Amino acid sequence: MDDRNLPASSNLPVTTALRRRAPPTTHSAHTATTPARKKNQKQSMPYLQAQVVHYKPRISVLDKELTTVSYHGLVNFLLLLLSATLIRLAIENYLKYGILVSIPGASVSWPDWFATLAGLLSVVASFLAAYVIEKSAVPAARSRHAEGGAAGVTDPVLVGVPLEEQRTLLMHLANLGFVLLAPACITYFAIFQPALGTLVMSFACIMFLKLYSLAATNFDLRRAYRLNDSRLDNDPLRFSSLKRGRLVVDAVQCGRQEQHSDSDDSADADSEPAANSLALRHIPPFKTRSSFSLNARALAEALVEGDDCIDAKADALPQPQLRLRQRSVSAASETLRRIVAASERCSTMTTTATEAVGEGAHSDGEAISSHELSLPRTLQAETKAGKKEKVFRHQILYSVAYPENVTLRNFGYFWLAPTLCYQPSYPLISGPVRKSFLAKRVAELVIIGMTMYVVIQQYAVPTLVGSVQAIDKRDGFWLSERVLKLSVISAIVWFLGFYAIFHAGLNALAEVLRFADRAFYLDWWNSVDLAAYWREWNLPIHYFCKRHIMMPLISPPLSLPVNVGVIFTFLVSAIMHELLFGIPTHCLKGYSFVGMMMQIPLIQLTQWLVRWRGPESGLGNAVFWISFCIVGQPLGVVQYYYTWVKNNP
Repeated sequence: MDDRNLPASSNLPVTTALRRRAPPTTHSAHTATTPARKKNQKQSMPYLQAQVVHYKPRISVLDKELTTVSYHGLVNFLLLLLSATLIRLAIENYLKYGILVSIPGASVSWPDWFATLAGLLSVVASFLAAYVIEKSAVPAARSRHAEGGAAGVTDPVLVGVPLEEQRTLLMHLANLGFVLLAPACITYFAIFQPALGTLVMSFACIMFLKLYSLAATNFDLRRAYRLNDSRLDNDPLRFSSLKRGRLVVDAVQCGRQEQHSDSDDSADADSEPAANSLALRHIPPFKTRSSFSLNARALAEALVEGDDCIDAKADALPQPQLRLRQRSVSAASETLRRIVAASERCSTMTTTATEAVGEGAHSDGEAISSHELSLPRTLQAETKAGKKEKVFRHQILYSVAYPENVTLRNFGYFWLAPTLCYQPSYPLISGPVRKSFLAKRVAELVIIGMTMYVVIQQYAVPTLVGSVQAIDKRDGFWLSERVLKLSVISAIVWFLGFYAIFHAGLNALAEVLRFADRAFYLDWWNSVDLAAYWREWNLPIHYFCKRHIMMPLISPPLSLPVNVGVIFTFLVSAIMHELLFGIPTHCLKGYSFVGMMMQIPLIQLTQWLVRWRGPESGLGNAVFWISFCIVGQPLGVVQYYYTWVKNNP
């Protein structure tokens, strides 16, 4: 039908008139057009250009009060931008220098290889000497054990250093001096290549720390053996002091401790000595979070002391064969519940941490109290009847007692184990070696090692050559540009080296040895201050410094202030860093020593920034990255390289 034949008086649209003249439709067709009509009615709003847009108070997306916004897209963009920048630098480097990478070791002379072998053999000889020294100390310890007993607990001779023990300590000191001096002399006078020299000195420094821990641990075990303290919980040295250079033991406190050791485990907690009652303190449980993170911010309101924070974060890590498969969980408490339940199934409790006395143990289906989850050590248990068991952090349990641990097999395992703290026994994993896991770690070591070599040869060396010219010309701007350019390269090498050593290397070694405690590092990249970084980035070193340097200094009989212990710890670390970097480069000018000692004021600065702006501000973390990766590391590398070039034209 033509539209012109419609009545002129009709004001309806053409489609409406056609709909009226059309034959009646079925019910299904009518209902099919209803949603479209309703949709048109919803889109039809009155006074379209007068609609209300601003109707409630709101904040900007980038405002710090909005904590739920995700920056995943920006992070992806920054990563892509960084990748594009690195690709551009790679192209620019190739166009400017060509291919600089050569076969590793091709330019090393044979005298350097022989000197490196001699340095490594001297380290092995010091290990065998330590075993002979410890073996020779066993007969005297056995005779003292037969003569000693409860009557000799307060005897300063037995508690202190008897004559035969003095000879053992002197031999250990001579051996410790040899393990550092012999490789150092060989490296400084006979090895030209800094890479080989660094290898020898790294091996020597690690062996020095291991032998010191071996000697110090067996020194304490021999004292307990002389005093017939088989439980290793009645140390009279805790109640001693130095008066006019002589060791004095408080007999009254030792008697109380002895009575407590012989009493029943169900005695009143008020009878515990102060050291035991303060060994564990109540820590509020973690707040519920959408995802669990081993971050210092998650512990900021729960923990006060730095070491407690490290212990809590390290103990929250699951066992190697009981890893959490899910990347995120609904609440942190649920994650911690499963971690603690898995830890309770561990068959061997051989660390010096703490131990739950009794039969309390958890299964996967049992609930765990919030107080138990909040303990810095995951060892407080409740029986099915609900009775809490006693937990003391100082309690020591080993599956091998002294002197049965003085064997070449036992010491050899410690030599190879990925730890610097000697124990007669360690927690081990039962079952065969996971071949796929080991193959992945070894492949990572090979690939990362090759990548580091290419980055150093192709990018770091030309930048260092330019820095030498900038220093000779006294051009500050050019030198600053070289340092900033080198900071990118050094950061890449640093991250690759950290992953290769502390993750791939140590995990591969632990897998072969079935070593169960694989907490080699924590999330140091989230450190809010430098003190947290130095505690978290290298847990083997942290445990060594705390166990063998810090605690003996601030505990009886010395009882020095904590600040003195911190300064002495950094002093030892500064000396080791100077030996590790100064001797291979033939540059004993104290660059590493000064850099390590400067960490003390930087720690104070970052801690002040955290107190001023809070841990969420990120100022302390920014100071850490600037002082360590952007300025500190590249500047130190430039100084050592410049001195090495000038000393070896």
